[in-house]
Amino acid sequence: MSDELLRPTIAAAARSTARPWRLLYLGYVAVLGGILPATWLSFVNSRRLGVSPARRLLIVVIGLTGLVAEILVAGWLFGGDDGQALARLTPVRVIAALAYLVQMRLQLPMERAFQLRGGEHATRFGAGHIVLIGVGVMVEVLIVLVAGS
Repeated sequence: MSDELLRPTIAAAARSTARPWRLLYLGYVAVLGGILPATWLSFVNSRRLGVSPARRLLIVVIGLTGLVAEILVAGWLFGGDDGQALARLTPVRVIAALAYLVQMRLQLPMERAFQLRGGEHATRFGAGHIVLIGVGVMVEVLIVLVAGS
């Protein structure tokens, strides 16, 4: 029989067994794949790092706000069809990169704590490549459809 006084009052938080990815890799996804893949991977990575639920929600809100900004900017820039469609997507990538930087800042304190504890990062993500291609193409088609109408 255990004594009530000897039992710990604060239980150790259950940590995820999955290792987090380096934040720099998420920046590559933001630039190459767009805001939605970067937001999804940032959300998953923040859970792996142990970021608070409020900050994780803020990561999603930033991603959705960035998506709306991408669609508005693409619609504004797609005024005429002069063959410059690819060049007009550059500001969309800049918006994705800026949103990634804000999402990264939300994860940075826990990333530093993870590194100070001597944690090992996960290798490059296989799921990230699938998300990069699948969702990235889907976002580009969505932007072209909304901006073209």
